[in-house]
Amino acid sequence: MDILVLDLETTVERIEGRIDNSPKNPRNKCVSAHWGWLCETTVDHVNHSILYHIEHEGSDPVDQLKEDLSKASMMLCHNAKLDAEWLMEMGFELPPLVMDTMIIEYLLSKGQRRPLSLKESAIRRNVKSLKKSDLIDEMFKSGTDFSEMPLDVVIEYAEADVKACGELYLAQLPILEREHNQSLKKVIPFMHEMLLFLCEIEMNGVKVDLDALEEVEREFEAEKDVLEKRLNEIVDSVMGDSPINLNSGADMTRVIYSRELISREAHQQTFNIGTNEAGKSLRPPYMTSSQFIDAVRATTKIVHKTQAIKCMDCNGIGSIQKFKVKTKIKLGKKYRVEGDAYKNRSKCKTCTGVGAIYQSTGVAAGLRMSPSSPYDASINGFKTDKETIKGLILQAERKKNDVAVEFLTKISRLNALSTYLDSFVAGIQRGTRNSGFLHANFNQCVASTGRLSSGGGMSINLQNQPKRGFPVRKCFISRFENGTWIESDYSGLEFRTACELSRDSQGLADILEGKDIHRQTASIVEQKPADQVTKDERQRAKAQTFLPLFGGTGNGQPAHIKAYFDRFYGIYEGIYSWHQSLMTGTLKNGTVETPSGRQYFWPNVERTKNGRVTSATQILNYPVQGFSADLVQLACIRAFKLFKQAKIRSKLTLTVHDSICVDTHPDEIEQVKSILTEAMTGVGEEAEKRFGYKTIVPLEIEISGGPNWLEQQEYA
Repeated sequence: MDILVLDLETTVERIEGRIDNSPKNPRNKCVSAHWGWLCETTVDHVNHSILYHIEHEGSDPVDQLKEDLSKASMMLCHNAKLDAEWLMEMGFELPPLVMDTMIIEYLLSKGQRRPLSLKESAIRRNVKSLKKSDLIDEMFKSGTDFSEMPLDVVIEYAEADVKACGELYLAQLPILEREHNQSLKKVIPFMHEMLLFLCEIEMNGVKVDLDALEEVEREFEAEKDVLEKRLNEIVDSVMGDSPINLNSGADMTRVIYSRELISREAHQQTFNIGTNEAGKSLRPPYMTSSQFIDAVRATTKIVHKTQAIKCMDCNGIGSIQKFKVKTKIKLGKKYRVEGDAYKNRSKCKTCTGVGAIYQSTGVAAGLRMSPSSPYDASINGFKTDKETIKGLILQAERKKNDVAVEFLTKISRLNALSTYLDSFVAGIQRGTRNSGFLHANFNQCVASTGRLSSGGGMSINLQNQPKRGFPVRKCFISRFENGTWIESDYSGLEFRTACELSRDSQGLADILEGKDIHRQTASIVEQKPADQVTKDERQRAKAQTFLPLFGGTGNGQPAHIKAYFDRFYGIYEGIYSWHQSLMTGTLKNGTVETPSGRQYFWPNVERTKNGRVTSATQILNYPVQGFSADLVQLACIRAFKLFKQAKIRSKLTLTVHDSICVDTHPDEIEQVKSILTEAMTGVGEEAEKRFGYKTIVPLEIEISGGPNWLEQQEYA
């Protein structure tokens, strides 16, 4: 096989601390191309073409590169997607096969998080041809790009990269030949075909209506202002005159849990908070309910409402004064008294007086919520993240604490709005070019499961945006006059995949009967008949459906939801048996494998004293997530090929979770629907052909279309 090893060096644009290396940025230039042919041990000779450099007048011819690319049966790169997109943008034709040593290294990591840079990968595989100088790295960090660095240093650097990439590939091949790695040979080819699909959608980009985006921004900001006003009113009512920062974790612990830390160090030690030397999060200790309550009382104290008083020195309005607390003994009893002011105490805003500006009223403050387990402990007290707040809302509802329900619901929405404004609105504005197009950046080698992630550089994480009714979606429009934004989405893919892998007979029967598992779940969660469940309620219920699929127990949930969890395994006995076999097999072999050939490795898995298997959730989650991801990516590859064969004007634009999006020309709506249906429902045949795995569970899709990504109607 004629294998061409290639590395491109480009300029990058730095915007707001971010690096944009996209070929779609007109301000970015390709500095040089370096390439050579892979021999038995290395790349003997590295050719180069200098295209844009201050020390080089004009640019070198690229005829030799074009000729060599046409001769090559395979192009080999590290992080090949970027090189491929640059070549496409410059008008080069890619060889029939593009291979990426980073993808291979990612698959060999088997779900373990490892650095995947060329340098780190080469060190791990004992590759000798590494960069001879760190000077170029230092210059890049300082803001100097490749076009301004000494040309001889750039050439040396790039030549070393080409050789290191070729030698890394040669080092990977015998590892892939080992018996326990044979299955990876099945997944490697289709991941590289998926790479070409991602090149296609990233280069196509999505058209953005910036005026509509500004309107959404104004709506979000107005709602945020209203929420902050009401939240501060609630804070004033439950905390007294103490100033509270809604963005402070410590302040939120005080408001929500009515407690604050006595000693941060004691709190951390008690609940084993932080990370170990390897950077892995420490595991909280096992505690009974009474032990946990005692630990909370030992490391935190009750917060009291405060009353603002005037400075004793000038009668001006001051700020908070903090005092050391001393324990004294009086008549055989311990009691705490206020001691000396801290050295760095606040001062009166009017003078330099040190009088106490706020004093305790002796009345307990806050919403009086209760943490449920050591896992709720955080560095600032107790967790106030999105998932924790969901559980606290249920707790407040059980306690009939209407004030807490309102506060927690509104703080959750406020946090969401802040994320929407910072991550989506600002991210889209930053990443959209003068052309009006946003070019996403998808990553194949980040998620341990094999699912795609997105983001990095000027791109935003499209995978994390809310799916239904999210206003930002109306900003994604068609590039064609009277065009249609079409999205085709798998229906209940994770549940179908779990039934597929477990061969659960009841699950298969439910699917063939047409039961909507998410609607069933929503009916239980919302406590209403299934036919009255709304789309939004069904969407919210998905989280509950997924939890038992991945080993959830329903602990801490309301009685009717816990009952759903308890009976899930009774209904789907095949899934339960499969879960047990997965954990038993992992305890024995340390590895889980999917039909596609992906492997997940847990070297230190063990059974705990209480009978649980460590990493159980991941062990049960990864195969479902991984094989679901593979099915979606097979569908993307099929759609890509069918689009090329049809030679249509419509553009593949995105894949988000289990869906494929197409910017559709008005004359090609029916054709696009037909292609997507064929591509997505036929992946069973593709899986059998590629992996030797015959599927039994049918897949269904929902196709919707409209003038933008928000205003869509489902096609019959």
